[in-house]
Amino acid sequence: MAVGSLFLLGTSSSSAQTIRYSKPIVIFKGGVYRGNWQSLDPKVAAVTISTPEPVTIEYSNIKSRGRLIYSAFHNANLTVRNSRGQALNPNTPLKDYKTPGRFVHLEQFRNVKIENNELSGTSGIYLREFTGKFKLGQTIKILRNKALNIDGRYSIGKEQYSKTGYHLVQFVQFNQIKNVSGAEIAWNQVINEPGKSRVEEIISMYLSSGVPSSSIKIHNNYLQGAFNVQPTKLSYGGSGMNLGDGSSRTVAGAAAYIRAFHNQIVGTNSGIAMSAGHNLLAYENRLISSGYLPDGRAIAGQNVGIYVWDIHNDKRFKTFYNVVARDNIVGWSTPLKGRASVNPFWFPDCSRDRNGRSLCQGNVSLPGPITLGRERQEYVRWQAKLRASKVRIGVLPPGR
Repeated sequence: MAVGSLFLLGTSSSSAQTIRYSKPIVIFKGGVYRGNWQSLDPKVAAVTISTPEPVTIEYSNIKSRGRLIYSAFHNANLTVRNSRGQALNPNTPLKDYKTPGRFVHLEQFRNVKIENNELSGTSGIYLREFTGKFKLGQTIKILRNKALNIDGRYSIGKEQYSKTGYHLVQFVQFNQIKNVSGAEIAWNQVINEPGKSRVEEIISMYLSSGVPSSSIKIHNNYLQGAFNVQPTKLSYGGSGMNLGDGSSRTVAGAAAYIRAFHNQIVGTNSGIAMSAGHNLLAYENRLISSGYLPDGRAIAGQNVGIYVWDIHNDKRFKTFYNVVARDNIVGWSTPLKGRASVNPFWFPDCSRDRNGRSLCQGNVSLPGPITLGRERQEYVRWQAKLRASKVRIGVLPPGR
């Protein structure tokens, strides 16, 4: 086990100065690593993985003005658990277009497990091009993490962020993850605050797919808040999650075999988007949004609770089919000139049975008004669900 420096489990942000950080580390050999690493250079990751051998990072604190944990083109086999990651402002001018760093950024990797971590102010988790084999136990697991303020705002230097410019970031972004078996995103808590974050979709599946026998499973997550940089003024195209994103001219290239169920999505401009791909299913989720910021101001970009829409007109390539939203509970308000209208569903392109009947059935629209109080009740429900399921999220003490 490699040790970077003193690790203080349970350290709060108010006492973070007691942690002694080491300089950035490059890992060339597999093993278990514990330490505290910091990068003050936005061009240098705090931790770089440069080996295909299994690497575990645990009980660590990581801070960076750039990426926190990074590996590209090394077929990384990475586990990150029981660690805390904090993104620092890059402190670069706007012309450099720098955002807070990703907590984990992997390209061409063969296995990743990200479990029981705590993220603060990062631009989330970015995964591109899975090269692993499920028969060797290689897959993607993102489980029981806590994230606060996923942030894609551009730095304008001196601990300041742009009020207009941003990059599209997510808590989890799958980018061209193809034919992965056993992939799971579950029991994560993500809370974004207005004025302190800028997330697109909280979870996004871009041209990514499971397999017919093993869909990508996105379940039992609590996702709260998705705001533009000026949520009372600017329109916004993001959502709590997008299960199928990106246009494809081929069935093999499209988003596919993805299931989202038993999630709670609260206070986002739209809840679940299903806009491209095939064999996508969203069921038994709870989607609640009042359309107001916590201080009572209306959100300019408030949209719809859940939709199925072939946004790229991919039916012409026969890549948009078997896309269904069913049995979801939706309470979704859209403030309009001082009044709130309920806007739970929009299903112009939902798949149909042989008799031409829509398969988007059993969805329930909660009666209005949907208030901020009802949003807060969802968090209470989430806490009760964790207790009942005996699930512990965030960093756990050693030995648990």
